[in-house]
This record gives sequence, structure tokens and C-alpha cells, in this order.
Amino acid sequence: MTNISSIQSLALDLPPSCIAFCPQQPTYFVIGTYYLHAKAASSVHEANSLPNDNGEGDSQKRSGSLILYRLHRDDITLIATEATPDFSVLDIQWSSYPSTESPVLAVATSTGLLMFYHLEHDCDNASLSAFSTKRVSDESTLVLSCIWHPQRADTIAVTLSDGRVCLIRSTAGKGELWAEDSTVTVTDIYQHSLEAWTVAFTSDFEREYLLSGGDDATLQCSRVDIEDETTLLWQDRKSHIAGVTAILPITSELFLTGSYDDHIRLISTLAGRRRVVAELNLGGGVWRLQLLHDNESAEVEVGFRDDTTRVSASNHINLRGVRSPSKDAVRRGCRSRLRSILILASCMHAGTRVLRLGRFEDEDWRLEVLAKFEEHRSMNYGSAVRPSDQATITIVSTSFYDKLLCLWRFSLPDIGWEVQV
Repeated sequence: MTNISSIQSLALDLPPSCIAFCPQQPTYFVIGTYYLHAKAASSVHEANSLPNDNGEGDSQKRSGSLILYRLHRDDITLIATEATPDFSVLDIQWSSYPSTESPVLAVATSTGLLMFYHLEHDCDNASLSAFSTKRVSDESTLVLSCIWHPQRADTIAVTLSDGRVCLIRSTAGKGELWAEDSTVTVTDIYQHSLEAWTVAFTSDFEREYLLSGGDDATLQCSRVDIEDETTLLWQDRKSHIAGVTAILPITSELFLTGSYDDHIRLISTLAGRRRVVAELNLGGGVWRLQLLHDNESAEVEVGFRDDTTRVSASNHINLRGVRSPSKDAVRRGCRSRLRSILILASCMHAGTRVLRLGRFEDEDWRLEVLAKFEEHRSMNYGSAVRPSDQATITIVSTSFYDKLLCLWRFSLPDIGWEVQV
């Protein structure tokens, strides 16, 4: 395992809750901040708490900001700060769809609103410009997370502090989708008994599904029809012993989850049977998961040489931690298929982790921590990777109470290993 040091670190003015690079303009990233104003008798720690912490009252004021940065090589430059005095920011998600205007950022707020911003930029200047506000719940309800539909630019899923999971559909007016004159419909999909923390879309060749996780330690899956009619397919209350905080689909029948119980889990729903096929304790609550790299079907040479097998691969696949092929297959000499997936995990008080999820064909899945970044001294709620096809990954991570931003890198080496037989 590699221990990584920062290239640069900066202090922020407010506690960071989320971060995202713009896919269309990957030199720019945005940080959302969350500040809970203290009551007269509250401590500083209570004043800065995210909604998953105890002790905050519904009547307390929340504010925040959206901070736009530019990353050039090893230099992070503050470009603009968009103050949000009437709400805090819980989540931000860039649309990956082409826009007639500039790139679009969806912002989940503490007052039941989805806000939409354009990234305006030219050669020398850039800024965030608010262009639309859509109410998805009453102002006492927090929008805890949001995610764009992977194929439909008119659809966003959200989770709410009252436990609801909702689909938001936009019908364009005279302007673009999600503009101020567009009309939105809100459809309730599921109701968790406590806060709904996370939601994800997945699909097979025929159907579309919505996965969600909540503070009630429940993972659920609903089928969503084109008319927004929904069918609850299953609920899982046994796989997690604390709240489900992150979901990352791998296929329609395989997905990763993060939880307050410090574990990342790979869950399979193959043949309608739910089971945990791999899990790993990361030492801290797994708040966010992001895909870094996925080599779906790399072909691997497995060749016999004396009493030692050389297993090799290309395309910058890190093979450490992948279960080696069976000895019979090794002695025969064969070609196998490898699925190799790299994951970025924001692990609250444990810092940030880079993980591998991998398997050879017909073998078991395995999770391994490849690298860790532990310079944060408080909750790591947000980390993001700069979009790139390079063999070195650039990551910016943040921590909440110490208001720290860190830049670091992780290299993906070409690697092989030898197995004794």
C-alpha cells in the first residue's frame, strides 16, 4: 500500500461538503460548502456539523458557497466565489450532456431547492452564473444528494432529509432544459424511515432501476417505467449494520456500497439473489465512491515457466490483490480475462483511499486498498479526480472541520507478478 503526500494544500473559509470537476472543462472544479450557524449555546463544532451529525435544530440557519477553482499543473487558483447566504450546499453534480449554453451544474441545497448554474468561461476568465431555481420539497427539507440520469438530460434523482427518494423531470419552455421557464414534476419513488443519503441509476437491456440507501441501513431497488410508474423490487436490511451512504453501480447486477459501518461492499443481485460477494473495512465511514478507471475485459497471459508463473497485463492495470488463476490453469498455460476497476473512496475520519476491485474470469472478486491519503485531520466528505486519460491520476480531496483542500496524485503502473506453483 502506498502512503501519498500532498503536492499543495489550501485553507478554505467555510467547511467543504462536496467537490466536482467539470467534465467539459476539466481544468475547473467547484467546491460546495456547508455552514450551520450556531445557536447562542452551541459549540463551534456543532455550528459546523453536517446533517448526519447530532445536535442541530431544524430552525438553525444554514449558509454556504460555491467556490470555482482552476487547476493548472501543480497550481490551484481561486477563480470566483459564489456566496449562498440563504442555503448550504449538500451536493453538486455536473451534467455530462451537450448544452446549447455553457456546462450545467446542479446544486442540492439545504432549503428544498435544486439550483442550476452555468460555467461561463473564455480564454482568460471564468465564473459561475445561476440561471434557474427549482423547488423539489418544502424549505425545511434538505436535498441531501442529486444525480443526473445517465441517458436522459431531462431527469435528475434526489434524496431528501425526510427519507424520500424522488425523480425530477424537466419539460423545456422556450429555453433550454432546466431553465427558469421550464416545468418540473416531482415523483416520489421510495420512503426511507430516516434520511435518504444516496441514490444511483442502473439498467439492463429492458428496464431502468433506481437504487437508494438511507440512515435506516436499508438498501432498496425500484423499477422505473417510462411513465414514471414505479415498482419496489426489493429491500435489503441485512447487508449493512449502519446507514448506507454511497452506491456505485458496476453492472445492472453488481454494485458497490459505502456505509457508516466503515465497510465498502460489492453486492450481487444475479438470478434475483442478493449477496455480498466482497467487502473490506476502510477504517472510516465510506461517504462517497467515484469510479477512476475500468478495464472491462483485459486479456492476461498466464504462462508456465519452471515452477513460477508470470502473470502480466497492459493498459496500466494494477494487478496487485487480484486472486491469481487456479494452479491447474497455470500449469496448462492459458489466456484469461481480467476485470480491473479502480475506485476513489472518501472515508470520513479515515481520509481518502484508492481501491482496486478485480477478478479473473470465473474467480472471486477481491477488494484491496492500493493507496491512502491521510493528511486530513477531520471528516473527508468530498474528493474528486480530474478527468484524464493519463496513467497518473490527479485528485483533489477536502476535509470538513479543518477546512482543508489538498492536491495529490496516484500513478497507475504497468505491473506483473509471479506466482509459485
